[in-house]
Amino acid sequence: MKTNNWWKELPFVLLIALPWIVFFTLRDSLPAQVPSHYSITDHGWVIDSYMSPLAFVIMFTLMSGFIYLVMTLPALVAKAPFAWLYYFKLALIIFFDIMVISTLTGIDMGTDTFSNLTMFALCLTINGFVYWSFKAGKKLGKQPISEKYYNIIWAGTHFITSLPLVLGIFASQHWVSERTIPQAVFLFIAVISNLTHNVKPNHFIGIRTPWTLADEDVWRKTHRVCSKWFFAGGLTGFVLSMVAPISWVHRLLYIIPLSCTAYAMIYSYWLYKKRVSV
Repeated sequence: MKTNNWWKELPFVLLIALPWIVFFTLRDSLPAQVPSHYSITDHGWVIDSYMSPLAFVIMFTLMSGFIYLVMTLPALVAKAPFAWLYYFKLALIIFFDIMVISTLTGIDMGTDTFSNLTMFALCLTINGFVYWSFKAGKKLGKQPISEKYYNIIWAGTHFITSLPLVLGIFASQHWVSERTIPQAVFLFIAVISNLTHNVKPNHFIGIRTPWTLADEDVWRKTHRVCSKWFFAGGLTGFVLSMVAPISWVHRLLYIIPLSCTAYAMIYSYWLYKKRVSV
């Protein structure tokens, strides 16, 4: 007999409501403005934006609610427990609650200490999500690529998601290059595209457009051609990120991946239409 597990969602109701309880409890003693954003400068972390306590709580409530919905829907659609996803969204919302409550209560650990601890906690949380995502991917059945390549992509994803957060901590210690993250991203793109040029059809790794997923031949030809574009784009971006003005380096970080992605979508659509019209 199927049991009702609605009570498992109760902690999320309480966690999302907790910042509001703190807000209404401290409302009369709260300052007119609270810090809402931090940036890295030559002097370490500095507060560069403020907002009212009410707007601050509303912003984080919307973020927590969005995360809850996005991470709950897969379990409902797939009708599977996704225990790892449940605990990840729990950890992420707790992380947001700690940020909101510490800001509202005026806990002063120093701007650098608070920001670095935030980066570290976020790094642990995101890496937990990456780990359980790839671990779950291994349990889906036949692997789309060899286990060696799968593990390389797994480790690379941990690295590329951790790098911005770790460099944020290094930046507060006055050791970081603005070009490091773009260069790492471009190299990651080049390596991943080289490993997935012959990946088998799946819903986890590869160029997953409606047209590649609908036809195995379209999937195969799209990956064979577009992996070369992603590889060339990654290497080009890496080289340009060493010589281009820093303002253009950040633009390339969007232009190159988006251009390769757009080409892959258009190419897979063209192949699919060509195939079905035959």
